[in-house]
Amino acid sequence: MKRNNTSIVQALRWATGTLQKLGIGNPRLDAEVLLIYCTKRSREDLYANSSLLLDEKEWGNYIKCIERRVQREPVAYITGRKEFRRLTFSITRDVLIPRPETEILFEALLEKCTVLQRVKGHLKILELGTGSGIIAISLAQEINNATIIATDITIEKISLARENARVHGFDGVINFFVGDCIQALKIRKSEHCFDCIVFNPPYVSEADWRHLQPEILNYEPANALYGGSDGLAFYRNLIPSVDSLLCDGGFLLFEIGAAQADSVSTMIQRTRSYSDISVLQDLAGTDRVVSARKEPTI
Repeated sequence: MKRNNTSIVQALRWATGTLQKLGIGNPRLDAEVLLIYCTKRSREDLYANSSLLLDEKEWGNYIKCIERRVQREPVAYITGRKEFRRLTFSITRDVLIPRPETEILFEALLEKCTVLQRVKGHLKILELGTGSGIIAISLAQEINNATIIATDITIEKISLARENARVHGFDGVINFFVGDCIQALKIRKSEHCFDCIVFNPPYVSEADWRHLQPEILNYEPANALYGGSDGLAFYRNLIPSVDSLLCDGGFLLFEIGAAQADSVSTMIQRTRSYSDISVLQDLAGTDRVVSARKEPTI
């Protein structure tokens, strides 16, 4: 294989400087992740061998990746993968890129499942809008003796989630279905009730849409982001119907956008089916999750 005159450290310096000049956040980290991807080396290996020259293929691929990042394409779409809770998931432009704040939703779900499992043993969990499958698969890794059903609106999304489940050893453990939220709920009404229902819906409002970063606005799927004029359309459509699918004492959990906690909590209160409505915040102090417990039927 031919070699050029660019070493690992020179490539990193060039890429970091290129991204930094354009005001792209975390330029050094992006440069490192993309070079790891192009060279198939670990981060430690890159720095231990920083004087090594890249071969022509590595250098050519790296230039192409940096050019894509210059166009504000997210790193996860360039590499086709993203980590979530120590697992690496395949990612395509059909699905949202996993975000750190979704760990708040997952941690809340895991806590509720752990509490319920002590009492009930076997659990049934429904995830709506599974995307790449990160929540369903991470849950399958954390808890045993549970039936997990995950839905999304297109075969492309569900196929990706199934493939991620297969890679992580949960092929056949999670039941995946295609359908939008309301359709998915109707399909499942013939089955036993669920102990937890979790949903990270599209919640970007029309006002916020105009201010999204180019990485989000130009690359991530609009149908997984836009929640109507006020960002609350999915909550408004779902909340009146979903309690019929929850077991008594079961939990409903939503991820929410900033400043949506009061509106979503009020929608839940109006059903008069729930108690223990709570709001969880992320590390920045922003409201991120609303959870509620279904009151037992008298």
